Amino acid sequence: MNEQSPSATPKLPERSLAISLSGGGHRATLFGLGALMYLVDAGANANVTSIASVSGGSLTNGFVGQTLDFRTTDGSSFREQVARPLATQIARKGTLFALLLTKLYLVLLIAGGISVLVVPWALPVPWYAAVLVFLVGLAGWGWLLGKRGLLCARAFEKTLFSANGQATPLSAVRRENIDHVICATELRASQQVFFSGDFVWSYSLGHGRPGDLALARAVQASASFPGGFPAVRLSTAPHQFEGAPVDREGPKGPPSHIVMSDGGVYDNMGDEWARGYGDRVKLWQGLADGRQAPNRLVVVNASARVPWQPFRGGLVPLVGELALLLRVNNVMYINTTNVRRQEIARSFDPDQPDKAGALSSALVQITQSPFRVADRFAKGNGPAADRARAILSMLGDQTRQEWAGIAQHNAKLPTSLSAFGVDDSASLIRQAYVVTMCNLHVIFGGEFPLLPNAVGYQQYRQLIS
Repeated sequence: MNEQSPSATPKLPERSLAISLSGGGHRATLFGLGALMYLVDAGANANVTSIASVSGGSLTNGFVGQTLDFRTTDGSSFREQVARPLATQIARKGTLFALLLTKLYLVLLIAGGISVLVVPWALPVPWYAAVLVFLVGLAGWGWLLGKRGLLCARAFEKTLFSANGQATPLSAVRRENIDHVICATELRASQQVFFSGDFVWSYSLGHGRPGDLALARAVQASASFPGGFPAVRLSTAPHQFEGAPVDREGPKGPPSHIVMSDGGVYDNMGDEWARGYGDRVKLWQGLADGRQAPNRLVVVNASARVPWQPFRGGLVPLVGELALLLRVNNVMYINTTNVRRQEIARSFDPDQPDKAGALSSALVQITQSPFRVADRFAKGNGPAADRARAILSMLGDQTRQEWAGIAQHNAKLPTSLSAFGVDDSASLIRQAYVVTMCNLHVIFGGEFPLLPNAVGYQQYRQLIS
């Protein structure tokens, strides 16, 4: 890997760079890790003022915030303290399924379900007694099923968020001049809740304190995707919320609990924190203290586009209606991410930076090869076209099909919390690193340098112990 000493790293102009890491299970964890590795090697980490994340991206974000100061670290330290242990854990053991407790829980859940269905009717008791036993057993099995969210939080804590052998508190990710923001969706208000090292914020609740909340619990809320895990309920009392809008809908004063699901329900690309920063400062002026509004945004999106799919479920009564409901939910989700991607694409013209939008943005997408953006600009004229042609020269046309295959393969990897395997893990980190490098070099300029020695595969494979 091309290591950059502080003296060799180009000095960046005064910029304020926001990063957002999408959801997508461990696929997003590793893809986000690769993007952050490039930013450190490029020296751009010194300008990063926030890293916001959803679901799988929150595993990376939380681990980085827990471990070191992202703004001041260098490539060697980041690899040894963050990239190597995180990549090794995800590749070889995973998180949720790394614990023996998880395996025992699954056995108990399956055995309990079978017992509920079989045992009551095999007992030598009257039918009404069997029905009673069945209902009691079903209630107990439902209670056990509802504990899988806490099991997930426990797994996150044990595998990633237990610095010095103790559960890492959310407050531990507070660093000077940078916010690590974990995003979840509050279901009753249909709004996001943002967890960080020195605040918790939502529009309807106002701003509060981290209290004694564990980092693993905040990440669990961010990753609690519907159908996989139940909603997360947290008491509001420890957070001491204040500053809620006086005209808000809902109960006057903070509710006793907040009910949250996966941050991707509202915004699966995690860019809402950076885009809405100015509006939040208007509501809470104290947020601006010691912080700088971002003027650039890098969105690292590990969610693949949903391909064309046939739909025949409408032919079956009731079942068809359920299938239709699920498909409608998917279409609504796709539409929200499509709109966000389109806004990013329109936000910045590298040849006419004065016409840039309020927040110039670049997208690093898992479906992209490093040729994608370079090809788009290489046919034009001006500095961006020159940078694009430099990328094409560095990559070499003979690798075009190889990179297209890598992007296609990685985009199809599952959204899971199990071990990802060494080769797939290294491939995800490598793709994110190289695509981030190429896209930012074209879109934002030479301050994001090309590091040709970083293109090869083997160095990413060697990250995994």
